[in-house]
Amino acid sequence: MKTISLRPRFSETDALGHINNTAIAVWFEAGRVEYVDEMLRQSLGSAPSWVMATQTLDYLNESFFGSDVSMDLAVTRIGNSSFTVACRMYQNEKHTVKATAVLVFVDDATRRPSPIPEAIRSVLAAELDPDW
Repeated sequence: MKTISLRPRFSETDALGHINNTAIAVWFEAGRVEYVDEMLRQSLGSAPSWVMATQTLDYLNESFFGSDVSMDLAVTRIGNSSFTVACRMYQNEKHTVKATAVLVFVDDATRRPSPIPEAIRSVLAAELDPDW
């Protein structure tokens, strides 16, 4: 699991004064990319190619400008050619968002889904928390 802290920007608020739902999708993307790239670069020296197949966002409570957001990320499933990254966001100790994304490994030459290589699978397995 990795925890990332972020500071909401005023420009991410909407007319009702809370963080716009599209900004939260961008936060999840930023956290997910940082988590996956850091995890794989440390072990492999570079980050392989992935495409996102599915993303879900459940908005549990409003998020507001003025307080930092904590984002916890973990690998929750590893398949043949894909894996799932889950995220929980908190603001002021309140659980505000839960999200998942399914990332598919693609071969750089063919740009087609391919089985996850064993070296990558072992790195992902070290992060796997299926009960998270």
